[in-house]
Amino acid sequence: MFNKIVCAIDGAATTDRILLYAMHFGKKEGVVIHIVHAYDLPEQYTTQDGYEELVNAYRTVAQHVVQDAREFLEDVGLQVTGEAIIGPAAEVVLEEADRVGADLILVGHRNPKDVAEMFLGSVSQQILNQTRIPVLVIP
Repeated sequence: MFNKIVCAIDGAATTDRILLYAMHFGKKEGVVIHIVHAYDLPEQYTTQDGYEELVNAYRTVAQHVVQDAREFLEDVGLQVTGEAIIGPAAEVVLEEADRVGADLILVGHRNPKDVAEMFLGSVSQQILNQTRIPVLVIP
């Protein structure tokens, strides 16, 4: 049924649950799992000394998030690719889903972290509102 699944992860608690679903779908359907981790850089510090080191630290952590997820799924015999990409999470996930030809997106859900998120919507809500690809939202 599904050939390519995009797993949107952020390294939070829901990541483990998302990976369990990916493992289940991957074994049952023989799909390719594409891990996507979107992250933003703290732009307010661009003029500060050491900003490049901060950017490198963010990049390193993001790459580790993806690598850990890949290794978990590869260890159970799944075919996995993955990217850590700078940008707004929903936008990055949707672009990657389009780029790899995904036919399912797995994404976590959490309560809004602030008032702005309550009004603008969560990443999972933004993805649901902007795609025609089936989305499984995992609490």
